[in-house]
Amino acid sequence: MTNEQIFDKCVEIYKILDNDKKEEKAKRELFYLLDKIQNKIPYPPILNHLIRKFGLYPYMNQDTSILEDRFLIECFKTNIGENEPRVLHREQSRNLKSLLDEKESLILSAPTSFGKSFIIDALIAIKKPKNILIIVPTISLLDEARRRLIRKFYNYKIITVVQQTNLESNNIFIFPPERAVEYFPFINKENIKLDFFVVDEFYKISKEYENERFAPLQNAILKYTGISNQRYYICPNIDKITNENSILCKGMKFECLNFNTVFININKCYRDKNFKKEQKILEIIKRDEKNLVYTKSQKSIKNVCKILTENTSIKKSNALLENFAKWLLEYYGEHYLNDALKIGVGIHHGKLHRCLSQLQVKLFDEKDSLKTIISTSSLIEGVNIPAKNLILWDNKNGTKNINHFTYKNIIGRSGRMFKYFIGEVYLFESPDEDNNQEKILDVEIKSESLSINDEINNEVPNNIQAEVKKNQLKIIDLMGKDKFNLLKKEASLKNDLGVILKIIQILQSEDFNGEIFTYLFNDEPDKWYILSKIATIREFHCNNINDASNINNVELVKKLSQNWIKPLPKLIKDMRIDLDNFFKFENHVTFKVASIFSDINTLQKILYPEKEIDISSFVTKLSNAFLPSVVYTLEEFGLPRIISKKLHQCKFIDFENKDLTLEQTLYKFKEHKADDIVNILKENNLYHDFEDYILNYFYDGLGK
Repeated sequence: MTNEQIFDKCVEIYKILDNDKKEEKAKRELFYLLDKIQNKIPYPPILNHLIRKFGLYPYMNQDTSILEDRFLIECFKTNIGENEPRVLHREQSRNLKSLLDEKESLILSAPTSFGKSFIIDALIAIKKPKNILIIVPTISLLDEARRRLIRKFYNYKIITVVQQTNLESNNIFIFPPERAVEYFPFINKENIKLDFFVVDEFYKISKEYENERFAPLQNAILKYTGISNQRYYICPNIDKITNENSILCKGMKFECLNFNTVFININKCYRDKNFKKEQKILEIIKRDEKNLVYTKSQKSIKNVCKILTENTSIKKSNALLENFAKWLLEYYGEHYLNDALKIGVGIHHGKLHRCLSQLQVKLFDEKDSLKTIISTSSLIEGVNIPAKNLILWDNKNGTKNINHFTYKNIIGRSGRMFKYFIGEVYLFESPDEDNNQEKILDVEIKSESLSINDEINNEVPNNIQAEVKKNQLKIIDLMGKDKFNLLKKEASLKNDLGVILKIIQILQSEDFNGEIFTYLFNDEPDKWYILSKIATIREFHCNNINDASNINNVELVKKLSQNWIKPLPKLIKDMRIDLDNFFKFENHVTFKVASIFSDINTLQKILYPEKEIDISSFVTKLSNAFLPSVVYTLEEFGLPRIISKKLHQCKFIDFENKDLTLEQTLYKFKEHKADDIVNILKENNLYHDFEDYILNYFYDGLGK
């Protein structure tokens, strides 16, 4: 566009703003103008001044602004921990100012593209709090936050796993809710106070919108509120909060903002009578643009990949993705992802090995690598992965219809500040979204969020107190008051009441012999007789795995115990399941089965103290998928187990050393560079071409 054309368009937008008083319409026209210009020419002064009127100060070009506008830009520059200060937009700056008042705690509801994390970073950089806790909903978001903060705040120790207990004077804790709850006894014991407590995706506090994750999040907030000086809870798309005096958000100011930094254009493809999913997705994918495809399940991801890989008109990908596909084939075996990568398509779901998910997000962020990612809800909760196009392939999350918050999070993945002024959303199915309905968040405490051994104070509603006491009486009836009091005083349980009651019944059955636990110290899985006893608990079983295999879950756990010993393709073949089911089963063991055995250990020590048995070492094995503890944790940092195993073979690190800590391991890596590790692998003939990329990504997340 010429300067004259830009001038005329700015005048047209001013007229909409002044005459029609339609700010949203005028703002939309501004985004279309910015999208058309991109960075091809400098913004003329009139455009900078127009941007200023909407409070979008980061978009202004300081070099071509008039003096008055340049002065304003300087006023809104803020330290966010980077080498240069960044310009905040009007509403970011206003909310940061509120938080800089130590007495102000804030619940902020704002659109996905608002830039809420900038406010966190700015507050840390300016106020320099000693201890900060950030609760995030997913491991993907945890890794993104860790990598962002570790590059900025070198004088803070970043803690993301509960095994990290060597604290420093300045600490940033980043946990999903379950880890936050597990870490609390240590925080409490050390008498640590939080200067700043952040909860991301706060809407998950409500059972109405998130049936699985609300309980640990409520529990975490209940535990940490009392030791926090200031709180900042953030989420998108809430109009109103009920029960504002609930202990979950008491004393906090609620701020609802509808301040968009991009425009999202909704294309309701499902309304076209000639619409066909397969044709439309191919039409979109063939463009040279970044695409996210939302699906309801792993099975749906596979189906979409099949449609794309079978179409020969989609361009082949580059050499880097070809190497990634070869690496996956060698170390993971056959999988539809291998063929998808060859046409620039990746996948993302919650059961996928964390390092594989992270690598694909990294490749998607690069201009000439992945063009498309097909994902379940695992990628929509706050992860900064901007795309030009968002395709809603399914209108469900698993088997349930997507709710308002999920829908808003999904479409919020399209468009991003400075990348895509216009995000295109293609609805292949109707989301049944009522945009005119007021979105209300109910923050009522539920009994499921309270452990049976939690202290119940007067701020918990009477009906919840009564329900918790009723549950406690059921436990007392089974194990006696003295042992229950010991349980309540000394232990913390992870499962709900139904599972706890079932465990106690098993442990106290007439045919149960406590000596059975001693066999868990044996390295021969066939002697783990306790597994058959626990198999009567429904939660022990991983749904749909039996359908894909001729062996049961007990046998699968035994086979999984060879996870470190056997190459992954060989292990999966022995388990007689496919790779997708392996991802699912391993994830189930590390979380659900491990939590069951953790509670078994707690309860058996209280029921049978004279036995003096502690099976925590077996619980650790389950939690780490029978991999060495540090190896499993390193996958969360972006280092695949395959490379850890190679480095063990090279004697770079003895990962089988039971005394090895994560801190020691990270320090060992920091003594070297990525190129040093590559050379070690090459010298031992263990190097694969793609591992240079993996190691550089891993080192990028270690900070200085």
